[in-house]
Amino acid sequence: MPLEGRIRLVAASLMLLHPFLSNRSAVEAADRPNILLILVDDLKPVLGCYGDSLAITGGIDKLAARGMRFDLAYANQAVCAPSRFNLMLGSLSTSTGMYGLGVNLREQFPNAVTLPQHFKKHGGYRTISIGKVFHVGHGNLGDPQSFDRVHKDKVIEYVLSASRETEISKEEVFFELSHLSADQRREFLKGKNIGRGAAIEMAEVADDAYADGRTAQRTIEYLKKFESSGQPFVLCAGFARPHLPFSAPKKYFDMHPLEKFSLPEVRDAPEGSPPFALRSKGVEVRNYFPFNERFDDEAFQKEIIRGYYASTSYVSAQIEKVLDALDETGLSKNTYVVLWGDHGWHLGTHNRFSKHDNFEQPTRIPLIIAGPGIKPGSVTRQLASTVDIYPTLAELAGLPAPDGPQPIDGISLKPVLNDPDARIRDHITHCYPKSKFGWAIRNQRYRLVQWGDPAEPAKCVYELYDFQADPVEKVNIAQRHPDVVAALRAKFALYPQPVLSNAKSRNTKNRSADPIQHVKPSGNAPMIADRPLTITGRVESLKGDGVIVAQGGREQGYAVHILDGRLAFDIRVNGKVSRVVAKDLTPKAFDLGATLTVKRIALFVNGRKVGEAPSPGLIPVQPKDGMSIGRDELSAAGNYTAPNPLQGRVAKLKVSPGEQVKPFPKPINNDRLDE
Repeated sequence: MPLEGRIRLVAASLMLLHPFLSNRSAVEAADRPNILLILVDDLKPVLGCYGDSLAITGGIDKLAARGMRFDLAYANQAVCAPSRFNLMLGSLSTSTGMYGLGVNLREQFPNAVTLPQHFKKHGGYRTISIGKVFHVGHGNLGDPQSFDRVHKDKVIEYVLSASRETEISKEEVFFELSHLSADQRREFLKGKNIGRGAAIEMAEVADDAYADGRTAQRTIEYLKKFESSGQPFVLCAGFARPHLPFSAPKKYFDMHPLEKFSLPEVRDAPEGSPPFALRSKGVEVRNYFPFNERFDDEAFQKEIIRGYYASTSYVSAQIEKVLDALDETGLSKNTYVVLWGDHGWHLGTHNRFSKHDNFEQPTRIPLIIAGPGIKPGSVTRQLASTVDIYPTLAELAGLPAPDGPQPIDGISLKPVLNDPDARIRDHITHCYPKSKFGWAIRNQRYRLVQWGDPAEPAKCVYELYDFQADPVEKVNIAQRHPDVVAALRAKFALYPQPVLSNAKSRNTKNRSADPIQHVKPSGNAPMIADRPLTITGRVESLKGDGVIVAQGGREQGYAVHILDGRLAFDIRVNGKVSRVVAKDLTPKAFDLGATLTVKRIALFVNGRKVGEAPSPGLIPVQPKDGMSIGRDELSAAGNYTAPNPLQGRVAKLKVSPGEQVKPFPKPINNDRLDE
């Protein structure tokens, strides 16, 4: 055989024997495109390139001019940790059951292959995480095994002493102590007062005084290294602003005079919307001053809007530095750049400053993709969602399509990147679990939100919004257009039934919508940090276990629940649960009491003390998860699997921080579960 033929034969044999070579496509390893994934926290499309006349975002606008802007891109869930799981797994929250902040990926999917792992496995890529990529904090540890190197930086950051009420702020405890064990956190916080931090900080400092400036610098350093090495890379650069607090150098605030801002047109909940559609207006922001004191002050709300725009200008300037470095190194010729916001934010719409719901403002996101073969300055109205990014980048890089083992729900947007008028789907889906499970379908004209048990759609409550007639969601028109509701509701059948707990399997017993009507919480979740607690209430028709009341999640909180037929009280302090359980089985109907003091935790049934234990101390930090009655939404406050719905009815419930309720109600009957 001639030498040339023998060489071809050896090469073919190597292709069959070597798993890396056998898996690669027509794109040769040496020519693999690089991936620069820019993640921006809480970023909605208030950007110049999206037509916002108030925005000053030259860096992001420059990227849009290079590539394709998706005008109808949506988060799959409007909260940080789950949205980043959606991105890195290509999986919907409804497919994984990972809805909360305190859920760790490897506890649910130990063998999951994340986006960077897929690129390393099939393309030999070097994978780097800089800044906020996975959500780290609130009991979530991120996923270090996804990357060759991880460089975390701060999310909550102040440079001025006046920006904290005390030595350390509550949000810093949530975010910045995650690298410590529970014992180390307790030791670190010993003797320290924990208070609020400022919602806004403007300081005469350089860009790198805050984390996003440092993230840009480190990203640039890596680009220079990759210029020399020639190794293909997945470089994830995560920017923290415009997530609260709006901490940024003063020069970015100076770009935005306060008088140019006005409040949104829509100040109330949509007409005809269910009461649970909007999250309590105090969620998240109450840990920053002076939100509690001035929330409804219109002058203060304008300051918050200005802070968001200033923070966005700051981040855009850092992104511009990175893009300039990409050009200077020559890497831009063979690099796909993706800019993605993990979810949006209410900037005063419906009198809210938050994410955490299914409306347009928190769910619509910026998505820009630029790189080889993508027409500069192109725009598409193809509906896209976060889960599509993973399979899209894999196809652009010539890698095999992701196949799990986690569910893969996204589809590749490459046909749209080739032709902005191409259409690959007619809707997207997103969700948000509250007292009822909210599951949404969004097409180009409408959004339908179904609230209740997905297995029983006839019993659900619906919202329908027409974005042609009502782009700011003023009126729920579901009852006026049953035909539209029916057509959109049929889209849910295209998806598996949502996983309605954080369990690893699809647990059909833990349905989110409970037909039992529990007493409703009155007002916002109580402020419980550093306060003794007294909880009183009444439970009727008890048939089994479940949560009576819970507030908080994987780091801080409490839960009163039924465990093996007995009343239990869990206190979670810095991730560790202390528990007291009644000795006797609980009656089918009873009045309950639970108390937490510095020294003791105690339980009462029908006015009689049934359990007592040493106290772990008062709950040191206000939990981010709100209060739930009859179940535990989001992450579990107690030592059980959420949502753990009560097999019974909560008829009365009162949580009294900082005061003692006495005496407990007298016994009504002595019916027991075993009689």
